[in-house]
Order: sequence, then structure tokens, then C-alpha cells
Amino acid sequence: MDVAYMIEALPRLLPAFWVTVEVSAVSLFLAMAIGLSGGTARAFLSNRNPAVWIMEGYVGIVRCTPIIVQIYAAYLLLPKAGIRLDVFWVGVIALTFNSAGYQIEIARASIVSVGKGQGEAASALGLSKFHTILLVILPQAVRRMIPAITNEMSHLVKASAVLSVITLFELHKAANTLQATSFKFAELLALQALLYLPLILGVSRFANHLEKNVFGFEGVRAASDIR
Repeated sequence: MDVAYMIEALPRLLPAFWVTVEVSAVSLFLAMAIGLSGGTARAFLSNRNPAVWIMEGYVGIVRCTPIIVQIYAAYLLLPKAGIRLDVFWVGVIALTFNSAGYQIEIARASIVSVGKGQGEAASALGLSKFHTILLVILPQAVRRMIPAITNEMSHLVKASAVLSVITLFELHKAANTLQATSFKFAELLALQALLYLPLILGVSRFANHLEKNVFGFEGVRAASDIR
């Protein structure tokens, strides 16, 4: 393996690496907002509510179609609908669409897993339904979401490599471009792995920090703690 070439090529990959970081971070933020709000709605709305049917259909589409199909759909169908965006934002929409579908289910399952007695105790203490959800149910549910959300974060970062098919010049696309001219396949594959590794580990460490220090047992508020 040509280590000298790897050292030379690394600075040429860094701009594309930051594109990977940016598209992943923006998509993750939007997907988490949609996932938490959608999962909360699914947990508390009646199954007869049309909004629940729409969300179930959306989650089903996300689960049953490959992410590359969703990316191509965003890239090809948005312009036909009169929506012309930079390829970066097309990538954000595709990744958000995919990740939010899974995060809705993560949020719903976590909320449902909180014992019904918590809501009943909060109601007995005089809390409104809104405050019960906000102060009692969600703090406990969010902590339970963190392991699954961490996996989803890692998946989203790695899935950003598929955006190379719509010509977004992210890390994988940049490495492929260099491979086409240098034929240094092993070296550039190794560089991609070395750059993805700290990014994924950083996401995991940050999630572990949140779980232990922000949403730890001492940070979860049960109904009995609220006066």
C-alpha cells in the first residue's frame, strides 16, 4: 500500500469529507424533529385519525424501498414538480425522508413503552395532557430512544455515500474520482474508512454522553417527582 500517496491524497479528500459532515448533520437534525413529532402524534392519536394512516403509509414506503430508489426519486421527481434545488439539498431531502421514517417508529415505540401509570399519576396530580407528555412521558421516552437513534445516526452518515449517484461531491464521490485517475483503489478505500471511522465514533460517543449525563436516570422525571 502506497502510504505516501495516501498522505498526498488526504488534503484533496477533506473538502468532500466536510460536505459529508454537513449533509449528514442537516439531514439528521431535520429527521429527528420530524421523527419525534411524528412518533409522538402516532402514540397519542387515535388509529382512526387520517393523519395516522398517512404516517403509517409513509413509514411503510421508507421501510419497503431501498434508499437508492428514494434518492433517485428525489433527484428526478422534484424537478418535474417544479422544485429545482441544488444537489446538496436534494440529498438532504432524500436522507431526511429515509431517516425520519425510521425515527417515527423509534419515537412511537419508546413513548408507548413508558408505563401508563405515569400518565395516570400525572393526571391525578392535576397536570394537563400537554404537560404530562412534555414533563413526564417524553423525558423518559427520549432516554429510551437514544440507543436506537445512535444506530440511525451511524446509518445516516454511511448512507450519505450513496448520494454519489446524484453527483453530490461528498467523500465517496471524491474518492471515486481520484481512483479513476490514479488507480490507487486500496489506498483510497483505506482513506475513506479512516475518515468515516472518527465521524461514526464521534456520533456514538456524543450519544453515550447524552444518555449518561443528560438523559441519565437522574435526569428522567417520573410523575411522582413533579409537584
